[in-house]
Amino acid sequence: MNEAPSPRAYLGVDDRRRQLLDAAWEVIRDGGATALSLRTVAQRAGVAHRVVTYAFGTKSTLVAALLERESARAVEAAWAAPLAEETLESAVAAALRAYLDDVRADPRRHECLAELTILARSSGEPADAAAIESAAALTEIGARLEAWQSARPAASVRDIDVVAAAILATADGLAQWWLATRDDAHADAVIAVLARAFATP
Repeated sequence: MNEAPSPRAYLGVDDRRRQLLDAAWEVIRDGGATALSLRTVAQRAGVAHRVVTYAFGTKSTLVAALLERESARAVEAAWAAPLAEETLESAVAAALRAYLDDVRADPRRHECLAELTILARSSGEPADAAAIESAAALTEIGARLEAWQSARPAASVRDIDVVAAAILATADGLAQWWLATRDDAHADAVIAVLARAFATP
């Protein structure tokens, strides 16, 4: 004998948005960014379309909220560790290795995040959605560079903002290279070459 379905529990605004963002991320993981719509999110979450519309208003707002959440998770996973090594070159190499380890641990997550970033850039609203990921990463990398330099009075990083941007650009390029090739055999050698650009004179 089948039991009658239990009534759906009421969720507060924050919990509902979290549920819908989880559903949106599942839609992207399964079907790519092009599969994302307010309707597919509603279907995945098992709610009426109007619930998603009420929570986010537009697809662009949903994309921005999802990008902000997933970028924060990626930044925390990739850039949480302090730059502990003695030279900037070795510190950058260790950071790039940790970043690549995070990419290798869940390649699909990073592919989806890249797709989501492209979707945000093409949506046009809100205008700053595509900058969320890089801004958060730059802040974290910059903070670690400042801490690394403070712990080493003899060390000198001329322009922390520029160096942080260079590290982020290097990490992004490394991730794209690995996602395209899955070349673990050369990963350490590639990282060593990339890190050499940060060698202090």
